[in-house]
This record gives sequence, structure tokens and C-alpha cells, in this order.
Amino acid sequence: MTGRGGSVSEWAGGLGVLDDRQRAGIRRALARWRQHRAVVESEFARASDQAGDGEGGGRPRGEGPDWADPLGDRAIGLDVEIVDVELLHAGRPGVLDVVAEMDGRLAHAVLALRRPGDELHVVGPAEDPALGVVEDGDGTAVLVDALRDADAARLLLHAVAGPGIDRVPEPAGSTRQHPGNVITLLCDSPDATTLGIDRRFTISVFPWLHRGRHPGTAVLAGLDEAGFNHLPAPVALWRRAGRDLGSVQELVSGATDGWSVALASLRDLFASGVEPDAAGGDFASEALALGTMTARMHLALDRAFGSRPGDPAAWAEEAGRAATPPGASDGAVQAALDGLRACGTRTPSIRVHGDFHLGRTARTDHGWVLTDTMPGGTEPGSGEPVFRSPLADVAGLCASLRRTARLAAVERGPGRASAEVVQLASAWEARNRRAFLAAYLATPGIGGLVPANRELLSDLLTCFEVLATARHPLPAGAG
Repeated sequence: MTGRGGSVSEWAGGLGVLDDRQRAGIRRALARWRQHRAVVESEFARASDQAGDGEGGGRPRGEGPDWADPLGDRAIGLDVEIVDVELLHAGRPGVLDVVAEMDGRLAHAVLALRRPGDELHVVGPAEDPALGVVEDGDGTAVLVDALRDADAARLLLHAVAGPGIDRVPEPAGSTRQHPGNVITLLCDSPDATTLGIDRRFTISVFPWLHRGRHPGTAVLAGLDEAGFNHLPAPVALWRRAGRDLGSVQELVSGATDGWSVALASLRDLFASGVEPDAAGGDFASEALALGTMTARMHLALDRAFGSRPGDPAAWAEEAGRAATPPGASDGAVQAALDGLRACGTRTPSIRVHGDFHLGRTARTDHGWVLTDTMPGGTEPGSGEPVFRSPLADVAGLCASLRRTARLAAVERGPGRASAEVVQLASAWEARNRRAFLAAYLATPGIGGLVPANRELLSDLLTCFEVLATARHPLPAGAG
């Protein structure tokens, strides 16, 4: 859908284009907005480094410019070219949506128009969200980051999803209480800023746009249209001029991210000191459900985007250039890759998720859901979808189980984990890997997407686990 507000000509007093003073005011505001984004990206990079396991979601660093240091006053000198402006809501507060060329990319900022001296209900960390001033037909407006202004955020929700959004009924069986006027910052990453509204909806806005379809939105829409119901239901997809600007989804009640659920199981295991199947927090039933959900995701991706022949030899060459994961001998990995190079066969490939791990999932009151469709099966830095064997995603989740087990062992340390803890972690990983794979392979229909030859299947899993571990390295100090 597109914004339901007026055109720029209405906001600019009927001039049809921004006048020089308005353009200069917006450019200055965008420069300040860029400073704020630099801080967000710097903090996100720092948090990812501290986590050490790559399970926090978001894109890997190294895609696009490096924004490790805020730009300070130098941001005012950035070359900013305004591409598109749309007034989503007139008046005070008003909401103005701006797309601009900046740093060689398409920047996307949603700006609130406020009267000077207006009291703001700030969303998220208590920082000054004011970005500048501009004149329009209603006089002087203070330009504010609309995603930090609770009143403007609600107006944005109505502009994107329509005024009837407040009348959308609760899902069947929901007992959730949701007092109005509750706006929370759920996530602020280099990829998107996501707000929760009234504990019923989320609105995600992309600060940097793709010049075609946004891969995460394309996958979200494809899965929904293919009948995959293990995800927060899309309410509206925000598009204008062929660009994906964001999305609105239902907020899932009682959700705990998959990484936290797995860590809780491991902590319970270490505290009890018994075998994983006897521990109170045994994760095996959850691993089984994750396997079924993953298979259903792949079947839906196949229905949405189709399949094509894949080349195991090419995937083996790619893995051969990556690091060997700890825990697998060089000989075993090399034998698997050699087997793929020599197999001389093609296997089905689909548009995979592309970075599937526990941090992309959540356990809810009604089962497991996929919470993050980014990077949506694209090569880093590219908008082109990646078609691979669905076992690439399967291997990503298996590598995530290993990574989580080792991180929990290091946490239990301190320092290098004890031999007993390492043994328990390894047993937990093996048990839940078996459960996940068993449920995945037993899902009706998945046999049409993965090879029936078990040796070839095992070699492909090894190949893709090499790539997944290279993307998200294992934590050190766990044996």
C-alpha cells in the first residue's frame, strides 16, 4: 500500500515543489537524523561484539559503509538529495515521510511536524528527538524523529494501516489486555526500527531502502500468501514508488525468543547435572516443533517462489573457502566437500531464509513462530535472492544449537568451561540436533526438496554448517 496522506504540493503551499528554505530545513534535519543512525549502528555493533554469538539478529557487519564512529558536526556537510516527500498527516502534529539519496544509499526518515514548545512523549531512550525546523502553511514546525514521538507514531500507524486498524479484532482465543496509548521501542537496528503499539501491533520502518523489493518484506509477503501461519500476521505492507518502506504486523502474545528458551534449558541442565533427557528443562520437544516449523517454512517458500536445480559442487567450493567449524575434524569436512564435488548431481534449491538461527524464532503461547524474515535469502550487500538447498537453513539452525550450547558452557565457566559442563553441553546439542532433524525430515512433502540419499544429505549439511559457522563463529573457551 502507499501512504494515505497528501502530496508534497499540498504541504508546500501549492507550489508543486519544495521551496529552497523548506528543502534546506529538511536537509539539515536529515543530517541530524544521520547522526542518530550512526549512534544506533555503533551501539548495535558493540552489542553484537559483546554477545559474541551472532544470535542478536540484524545484518552482519561489513555490508555497506562502516558507521562505527558517530559523524558529529561533519554530518551537516553530507551530500543529501531529497528524492521523495509525502505528507502522511497534515497539521500539528503532522507526519512527513522523506526519501533521500545519502552516502550513496537511499535513506528513509519519518519526520513529525510539531509546534515549538510542544510536550513530547518520547519513545525509547531519553534523548532529544528534535532534528530541525521548517516553515509550512501552518507556520514554524519543529521536525522530530516520528519514531521517537509517541503521538506521531500512532498517526503513522493509521497512515500505513488505515484508520480501521483500531477496530481490528483480537485473534481467536486471545486473553490479552492492551490499554491504549502504549508505545514501546522493541528494536532499533541498522535494518529497521520496530515499535510496539498497544501490545497489539508492531510497525517496522526501514531506515535504508532497497531500490527494488525489500528482501525481508518479499519473504514475509510470500510466506503469508503461501499459507504459512507460523509468523506474526502481516496487517499492512508499506510501499511507495516501487519501494518497500516498512510493514505492520500483529504483535504475538507470550513470545520468548528461541535463543533465550534454549539458554534457559541449558542453564537448567547445568544446575541439575543430569542427562538432558532427565532435566526439567529438556528442549527436545521444542526442537521437534522447530523442525516441523522449519519444514513448513520451506514448503511455503517453494510454493511462493518455486524451485530450481542447485549445484552441490558450487556450494562445496564456497564452503571450502570458509573456516572449518570447531568440533569437526578437517578430514571429515574435507571428505564431505570432496563427495559433493564428485557427486555429479543436482538437488532442488529454493529461495531460502538465508540466515536462519534461534534468534530469528520465538516460542509463543501457541507454538513456534518465525519472527524475522531478514535477510530474506539475499547475498550480503545484494538485493538478489539466494536459491539454495533448504538444508542451508537446516544447517544454520543446527549450527545455532551448537553455538548456544557452547556459549552457555562458557557462561557457566567462568573462563574455560569444566569438562563436565562441556560434556553436558555436547549431549544437549546432540539430542536436540537429532530431534530437530528427525521432525524436519518426517514432515509430509519435504522429501521433494531434500535428497533421499542419506550420504548426500549428510554431506550437504556439513557443507552448509561450515558456511553458517563462518558467518556466526563459535564462542571461544568451550573446548
